[in-house]
Amino acid sequence: MNKKLVALLAAAAFGAATQSASALPFVDGLANALMATPVHFVGECPGLITFHGRVRVAGRIPPGSSVEIGYQFSRSDGGTGQNQFLSATHPGIYDVTDTWTLGGASLPSFSGWEHFKTWVTDSAEGGARPPVWSNEAHFTLTCAAPRSATHMLNPQPEPPGRR
Repeated sequence: MNKKLVALLAAAAFGAATQSASALPFVDGLANALMATPVHFVGECPGLITFHGRVRVAGRIPPGSSVEIGYQFSRSDGGTGQNQFLSATHPGIYDVTDTWTLGGASLPSFSGWEHFKTWVTDSAEGGARPPVWSNEAHFTLTCAAPRSATHMLNPQPEPPGRR
């Protein structure tokens, strides 16, 4: 085979390999933020706290491809959620949520937090990397005494002149 043809074939093969490598998704940054709603719960228990999170994915994700981002919530009481995954189809912001139901006769008040971690799975160029943690979203919960059933069944009449 002539040397020019070999050099041409080698250059074409190298170019194809380089082109396909540059078309692979690559995540070069994750950033997380989390907030609790409500921050101060006062009411009948059990109470529900909802956590709204945002994951910012930076990098290169070509059209038609995606990158799998794993995330997991953890709480101040030591509880952890299951691993969950989102499919990032473009650099940008992705929303995640979690809820925590707590409080009652044995836990009339509580102060705690929740946070979450994200990580890039092996689906992106460069493989898995260490997780990135969000801030701790703090909240307080105070259970109010429920209205008695008797009061609800037998409401007191309004004083005269208040109608």
